[in-house]
Amino acid sequence: MDRESSAARPETVSPEPQRKRRDWLLPFASLRNRYFLIFTIGQLLSVTSLQMMQLAQNYLVYQLSGLATSIGYVSAALGFSMLLFSLTGGIAADRLSKRNLLMVGQLGIGAFALWIGVMVSTGLIQVWHIVLSAVMVGIIAGFTMPARQSYVPDLVGENNLVNAMALTSGIMNMTRIGGPALAGVIIAAVGVAPLYYAKFVGYGAFAVMLSLIPIKGKVEGSVSRSLLGDALDGFRYLRQNHNVLELLIIGVIPVVLAMPYVNFLPVFQEEVFHVGAAELGIMMSAVGAGAVVGALTIASLSEYRYKGWVLLGAGIGFGVSLVLFCVAADAGSFGLSLVLLALTGGTGTAFMALNQALVMTLTPPEMRGRITGLFMTTFGLQPLGALPIGALSDTFGAPLTIGAFGGLTLLLFVGVTLFRPHLRQI
Repeated sequence: MDRESSAARPETVSPEPQRKRRDWLLPFASLRNRYFLIFTIGQLLSVTSLQMMQLAQNYLVYQLSGLATSIGYVSAALGFSMLLFSLTGGIAADRLSKRNLLMVGQLGIGAFALWIGVMVSTGLIQVWHIVLSAVMVGIIAGFTMPARQSYVPDLVGENNLVNAMALTSGIMNMTRIGGPALAGVIIAAVGVAPLYYAKFVGYGAFAVMLSLIPIKGKVEGSVSRSLLGDALDGFRYLRQNHNVLELLIIGVIPVVLAMPYVNFLPVFQEEVFHVGAAELGIMMSAVGAGAVVGALTIASLSEYRYKGWVLLGAGIGFGVSLVLFCVAADAGSFGLSLVLLALTGGTGTAFMALNQALVMTLTPPEMRGRITGLFMTTFGLQPLGALPIGALSDTFGAPLTIGAFGGLTLLLFVGVTLFRPHLRQI
């Protein structure tokens, strides 16, 4: 066995913590693994800066153009790039060191945030700059997101997988509580440029935290000689495992039809509620607060038997709450809209977190990078919803448009629940 192969042992170098009898009741059980704790702290820093910058970017694009369609163009640039490169990124995650892929990706994305920040500070910023940056960030994210997701089971082991995946989602969504609210205050006080600089710092900090995890090499398993062979292995696996395939398919429903609502909250802020950037931050924080509750609920259900019912129930709840939010917004009720945004964030995150965890649980370790890459392509499909939502919102208004897409999401999940009974049994 050569030196590289001997170094390329499975990336689980931290012993799995001993679980007490009722650990499944504790949403934070996985954090007893010190390498996962380091990983989580790094994610907390980077995703907080991302949430702040994302609000600033949507706000900036809408202020520069005055069109919801422009937000859709930026989302499309990011999404299509991810769509094209996520499968390749998944193959890379199965072949290479996930940690090193993540470190390089964090530094690359941070560099583009720094560039846009400089363009804003110098007064040279235009929408096409943001679109170009979104394309490049999407390419990098296509490589890093499969590695990020499939890295979690390498760190925590199989028994803690559902807990850790849900906890990761909860940590990411927790940043929506304080991050956007703080971003709204910063935008109102000094503008959007500092938020791009904050993203540069946050992503750099995550790269440093990753360097503290002494994990190298690649996961053991059968790796084909060609990228095409690896990709075909992934598709063959999906053809043989219908549960994983259908979980991937139903994961597309909210991403394409409903999740884009977050990108269009600046339209609600300005055209529907007629409030300022600080209130926009509060809206995003409401989504984040609900998302944390949803994710931690899933983290507490790691040993619950009827996960399929929870999954489909969360999907139905997401569609219902999104429709109700649009109804409340159209009626001009800002306070009620915040409550419904929290419900929307909670149910949507519960569905996505559990869906991802089930895919990882049902997939063997040597295939997780590729299957996660295919899963990440669903996020690249988001422009299929964002572009028409943007165009229709400019014509018919955001409440009616997004409410209609939420209603379609609800109907599709009801149909899946009624006519795909085996998914209820997962």
